[in-house]
Amino acid sequence: MPVPMPPAGVRARELAFLRRQLRIARQGAQFVRVSGEPWSGKTHLLRQLAESARRDGWTVAFGRAPRGGRSHPYDVLVDALDDELARADGALFERLGPAAARRLAVVFPSLGTTGEREPDDYGTVRALRALLTELSGRGGLLLILDDAHRARPEVVEFVEHVVRHPPDGPVLTVLAHRSGPAGGPLASMAHEAGNLRHVRLAPLSEAEARSLLPAALDPRARALVLRDAAGVPGLVRALAAEPGPGRGLHSVGELTTGVPPAGAGASVGAVDLHTLSSPGWRTACAAAVLGDPFTAGALARTAGVPLAEVERGLDELHAEAVVVPVPGTLRFRFARPAVRALVHHASGAGWRREARARAVAALREEGPGRASPALAAHLLDEDGPPAEEDVRALVLGARAWLFVQPARTLRALDRLSESAGRVPAGLLLLRAKGLLLAGRAQESVGVHEEVWPRVHEAWEDGGRADAVLWRARALRMLGRHAEAGELLAGAGQWAAGPRLQRERLALALAAGTPPAEALEEPAEPAGRAGAAGAAVPPGLCGLAGPADGPALRVHALALLAAGRVASGDGPGAVGAADAAGALLDGLGPADMAAELEALCLLGGAELSLGRAGRAEAWFAWGLRAALEFGQAALAGSLALGLARARSAAGDEASAAGYREFAGAMLEHHSVESPEDSGRSVPATLRADRNELPGSSRMFLLSDREREIAGLVGSGYTNQRMAARLDISTKTVETYMSRIFKKLGVHSRAEVAHIVGRSGTR
Repeated sequence: MPVPMPPAGVRARELAFLRRQLRIARQGAQFVRVSGEPWSGKTHLLRQLAESARRDGWTVAFGRAPRGGRSHPYDVLVDALDDELARADGALFERLGPAAARRLAVVFPSLGTTGEREPDDYGTVRALRALLTELSGRGGLLLILDDAHRARPEVVEFVEHVVRHPPDGPVLTVLAHRSGPAGGPLASMAHEAGNLRHVRLAPLSEAEARSLLPAALDPRARALVLRDAAGVPGLVRALAAEPGPGRGLHSVGELTTGVPPAGAGASVGAVDLHTLSSPGWRTACAAAVLGDPFTAGALARTAGVPLAEVERGLDELHAEAVVVPVPGTLRFRFARPAVRALVHHASGAGWRREARARAVAALREEGPGRASPALAAHLLDEDGPPAEEDVRALVLGARAWLFVQPARTLRALDRLSESAGRVPAGLLLLRAKGLLLAGRAQESVGVHEEVWPRVHEAWEDGGRADAVLWRARALRMLGRHAEAGELLAGAGQWAAGPRLQRERLALALAAGTPPAEALEEPAEPAGRAGAAGAAVPPGLCGLAGPADGPALRVHALALLAAGRVASGDGPGAVGAADAAGALLDGLGPADMAAELEALCLLGGAELSLGRAGRAEAWFAWGLRAALEFGQAALAGSLALGLARARSAAGDEASAAGYREFAGAMLEHHSVESPEDSGRSVPATLRADRNELPGSSRMFLLSDREREIAGLVGSGYTNQRMAARLDISTKTVETYMSRIFKKLGVHSRAEVAHIVGRSGTR
């Protein structure tokens, strides 16, 4: 499908700056360096500048440094200026003089000279500078040198000379090159000259990147494209070109090792990797098969070529900023995981299969410890049951991926189930966790029911409490509060620790009845030292223990904040929310991967406290992490919270996008939002929802739920709806239960009232 070009608003500030430099150059020659990572929009920006300059009467000379090892000394200048010289008449060369004309004839093919290059490089540089002056006399000269990081040393010397000794005329020279070390000498060009400016192309804002996407793109695919492209325009267009159905909400980690998910590498043609040299492309393909991070030795084995050839390919990939070294190691990785996915899917399927076998052999040689997750990622796509030697790698991979790649954990467990013998109860419980994190709560409950007669097999080392906790959480997220309560109540004294206390409070909040004892100050003095020397915050003696780390204490504080909001204790809620925020400031996404529900609770509490800015920050923080780790169970809830926070701040355009994504996620996964369910019953939490107009409240419902709500508004009974929609009455009752929870109502009359206000009947 055709790749859309960026709309005019993308890079508008940078284009405006370059146009100002054109006007300044009327008074004297100017120079601008434009730098950015690969596919950041440098070339498109320069083409826009060139079109604008031509309309204003400038002579435009646009050159691009060649790829693939061509060796003409002034390659990019020849590409820019040779056509101009071919059109020039004799008067130009008379003004330049015979000596300069002779030197230029050696450089430019259009002048028809094929002799050897003269040794006087300085004379050639002076002749080129004089040429720029002469060409500027017809309304000004815009000289654009694109991909200048590939230019020969002679070009760099020429640029450094003319910056110090500018042409005597209206000339604007713009050099575009890769940022960082890939920019070569141009990236470190001195800034002392008053006529030299630097424009850095940063990643696009979310709104700018979103404007590049096709309007018909599925909301879930849109979120993944925005995440994986990371604001790089070329990657936005490449990933959105043919996104494919995908396999759910894949994590970023799934792009770095093993076979990237379907739809994660749509169109390599939208980026210019095909212009790499043959060794560079082969090395890139081998690196994509092997996965991040990789050593040169393992890469040579995967590619099936000598180490020296791979090292030359790595040098090229590093020079192009496609791969970067891993600090403190002898390893490399792709600069962007999405690029690895693009290259992987662009390499030939037959070659890729053979290369993967070589990659597995190379990873085995690196040892079972360091290479296990990377090896396991490759083993997921092998045929037949796993070999005995691979079972351990798959088990280690499944455990390592649970919170950061839950979908891959499930695939690893599927592979293990193919091996002979009965699957251990511990692995089945691990599967139930992965299903819940991936947004498949109903399946998670089913696995728990299947394994429960054998759950005693996994009751060592806290396994009993862990099994109860995750089963209760799955039931809670399905809205089956009574069943979850019975499970927790029957757990007994052996499950009285902080983890299950937190789940009891979360369930009570979801049901709208937070227990008073969970919100009381502790009888013990505050400030007990934790395992890492940190004090247990006041009010958390029942929800967090001395051995709990910062992430668990954040979760406890978020629960406490939500509970105090529900009980009407505003000051107490503020104190707990502030304490949670202070802890979160020192944590990263990986630290919170197992406790992302805390961000839902904390954001909801902050929003109910009227602190929309803080709520937006926590919802956005949590949504980024949920998307990064592929935790579909929470991504929709966090997006819904972010939509509400943006709406409260008056940003309805942004809120609408998050609502659309939240609706798609919640409808697809049918889980109850931790933040939203806790707000659906207590009056203090229903108030802000009831203030929303009906049309705003209806976005909480899926398409099917809106259809049923509309029938309620028209006076249909459950039986009539079942007959009309060709579903069972029990299914209608299930939908009605969800509608009541999402809208925060208790009767059909309230549903009808909201439908009437929304105008959707």
